[in-house]
Amino acid sequence: MDDLLHKLVSGAITGGLIALVGALSMAARRRRAARDEAAASRSAESRPDAGGQPR
Repeated sequence: MDDLLHKLVSGAITGGLIALVGALSMAARRRRAARDEAAASRSAESRPDAGGQPR
């Protein structure tokens, strides 16, 4: 019985850690994408010929 409980608890802890790392990775990816998008929009605003508006 102790062996089964140990396996269940070990699996739950491992699964929790994997889920936590996955969530942290996704959050970092979202922050990086938002930062890149903000930098691109600032770059487009600073150049008058950029932005796709016809002359």
